[in-house]
Amino acid sequence: MALMAYPTDARAACDTANNAELSAFADRVEDRFNLHGGTQLAIVRKQPNGQFCEIMRNHGFAVSAADVSTHSTAISTMTFDIPMPIGSVSKTITAARVAEVLDAYNISPLSTIAAYIPSSMWSSRGPGVEYITFHQLLKHTSGMPGGSWNSVSGFTSWFTAGCDTDPVSGVCLDSGTPAYNNMGYELLGLLIANMTTNLPQEASDLGQSEIYTAGHLLDAYVRDNYLGWEAAYSGCYHTLSRSPFAYPNGAVSTTAGAQLGADFNTGCGTGGFSLTAYDTAKFFSKLYAGDILSPTAVDMVFQTGYGADGSGTTIGGTPFLQKGGQLPVSSVRYNSWFVFFKDSPGTALILSNNIYSGTSLDDIVDAWDETKLCADGVPAEKLGDEMWGCPGTVTYPNKDTLCGSETHVCTPDEWEDRRGTEAPEHIYWTDYGSTELGFHGSSGSCSARYLTDSPAGTTCGNSGNSPMRICSGTSDAEGNTCNWTGCKYQTSSNSNHWGGCVGNPTAGALCCANRPCADGSVEQTFSSGMVGCAGTVSYANRESLCGYRMHVCTAEEWNANRGVASPGHIYWVDNGASDLGYTGSGSNNCAAKATPTGTGCGDIDGAGKSKRPMRVCSGNSDAEGNSCTWTGCTYENETTPNFFGGCASNPSAGALCCYD
Repeated sequence: MALMAYPTDARAACDTANNAELSAFADRVEDRFNLHGGTQLAIVRKQPNGQFCEIMRNHGFAVSAADVSTHSTAISTMTFDIPMPIGSVSKTITAARVAEVLDAYNISPLSTIAAYIPSSMWSSRGPGVEYITFHQLLKHTSGMPGGSWNSVSGFTSWFTAGCDTDPVSGVCLDSGTPAYNNMGYELLGLLIANMTTNLPQEASDLGQSEIYTAGHLLDAYVRDNYLGWEAAYSGCYHTLSRSPFAYPNGAVSTTAGAQLGADFNTGCGTGGFSLTAYDTAKFFSKLYAGDILSPTAVDMVFQTGYGADGSGTTIGGTPFLQKGGQLPVSSVRYNSWFVFFKDSPGTALILSNNIYSGTSLDDIVDAWDETKLCADGVPAEKLGDEMWGCPGTVTYPNKDTLCGSETHVCTPDEWEDRRGTEAPEHIYWTDYGSTELGFHGSSGSCSARYLTDSPAGTTCGNSGNSPMRICSGTSDAEGNTCNWTGCKYQTSSNSNHWGGCVGNPTAGALCCANRPCADGSVEQTFSSGMVGCAGTVSYANRESLCGYRMHVCTAEEWNANRGVASPGHIYWVDNGASDLGYTGSGSNNCAAKATPTGTGCGDIDGAGKSKRPMRVCSGNSDAEGNSCTWTGCTYENETTPNFFGGCASNPSAGALCCYD
C-alpha cells in the first residue's frame, strides 16, 4: 500500500474567469438564501494552475470562536474563519477515508466486514453483523435498525442487538432498505482502525492506526498545510486521544471524549467536527480534485454517493454531491450544507449556520445554472426548454464567447424544437454549422434557408459571418440590427422570429444546455462523465439518445468507468467496426465477444452486422420494456461478469453515453 505524500499549497487570488464565475455564483446563492443569524458562505475551486480560487461571504453575528460550544453571551461579527459544528457533513469525510483505505488495500466495497471486525468485539456482535458490506454501511442500507443516537452505550446496544436475519443466509432481512444510521459510520471508524493497525514502513513516522481516521485526514490536509498558525479547534475526539486537528506539535486534546476500547471515538465521522466554512470548502476541493484521494477512490465516492444525502447532475450535466448536517447544542440547532460540483477541476460550496429557511438544494443548483448559462454570469433570458438568450454585441465567429461553460450556441433546429411562447427581447446568433444560413424571398415574405436547400438560400455576404438570426425587432438595446424580421425557417409555416441579414454584423447568442442525454433526463451517472440514457431505440439509432458533444460509449469505456456501479437499465454500447456477438451456453456462462470469435446475434443489416448485438443489461428486462435473454456475461477474455448480455430477439435498448 502506498501512502500519498502530503501536498502543500499557497493561498492565491482567483484568475479573472474564475473570480467572475464564482463571485456571480455566490451572488446567486445569497439571493436565494435567508442569510441571517450568522451564516458563513465559502466557495472554493482548484484552478488549472494548481492554486485555489476562494470566495467567502460573511453575514450577521455569532458567538466567538472560543465560545461556540458554550454559548457565551459574547458575540462577534460572523466571519468565514469561525469554526462551527458541521454535523453529519462529517460523514462525507469518513466516507472519503473509507474509500482511500479500500482502494489502498484492494478491498471491494461489496466485501463483507467480517474479516475486519476487531477480535475484542467479535463475541459481542449481534445477528447479521458479519454479513454487512462496506457499501451497505456507507449507503445506510445495512439492514441494522436506524437511529441518530451518538453515544458509547447507544453503539454497544446497536452492535450487540444486530438485526432480524434470514434463517438460512444469516443476512439482515431488510438489507438494502435505506435507514439513516449514525452508528454505521461509528462502526466504519472502528473497521478502519483495525484494518490499518499494521501499516507499512513509509507510514510509521506518522503514528499508528489513527493515520487513517477521519480526524487525522483533516489534521494532515487542512491544518498542517495552511492553517497551522491559527488557534486549535475544539470538537471531535478521535483515535489515540488526539483532537480532530493536531494541536501545535501534536499536543494531546484538552477536551474529554468517551471511548470504547482504544480506537472508538464517539461522534467522530458522524457529526463531531467543528470546522470553518473556509476550511471545509478548501478541504473538499482538494479531496475531490485528487490531491488526497486516488482517482479510483474519488470515483468510488462520487459515483455511489458515499457519505452524501444525494447526488445528481445540473442542467448542463455537471455531476454533484450534496450533504446536510444538523447538530443540536443546548437550545440552538447548528446547520451546515455541503455541495460539491464535479466540474473541471471541481467546486465546493459550504453554507453553515442557520441556513434552512424554506430553501432547498434546488436553489443552489439553480444558482449554479444561472451562473454558467452565459459567460458573464448574468442571469439570462429564458426562451424555451433549457435554452436561454445571452445578450451581447459580438461577431458571428465570436458567438461562442457569450455562452457559459454548461451551454453551447444553439443550432437553428434547437431553436425551432425548444422554443417556448416567449418572444426574444434581444437579437441572437444561432450556430448554422458548416453550411451558411442565408435568406430567401423578400421583406415581409421571407425565410431563413441554407445555401444547399431547395429552393436555395442566398448568402448574406461577409464570408458567411452575417447569417440569418433570431430577431426581437429591427434593433435591440445593445445596438444590433435586423433589416428583415418576421421570417420563417426553411419550409415552416410559422414565423419564429427569424430575420437579418445583410449589413447586420453583430448579435448576442442563443445558448442551449449541454445535455448529456438528448431528452435532458439522465437516468444514471457513472465516473468520468459516463451517463446512462434510458430509452427504447434500435442499435442503429443509439446515438439519438446521447446529448451535445456525447457519443455512445464503447464496451471498453463501460468497463473502465463503471467502478462498482451496476446498470439500472438496458443500454447499447458502440461496437465500432466489429460486431459484438456471444460465446457460451446461457446466462452466467457466457461472454460478449467480437465476431468472428463470437457468434453473431442475427438480424443482419446491409453492412453485414447484427441489428441487436450484445449490450449492457440490468436484468432480463427493464422499466422501458427492453429485454436481455442472457445476463451475467463477461466481456472478451475477462473473467469477471460485467453485466453484458442479450442478444437474439432483443431489438431495443437505451444507451451509455460518454463525453467526446
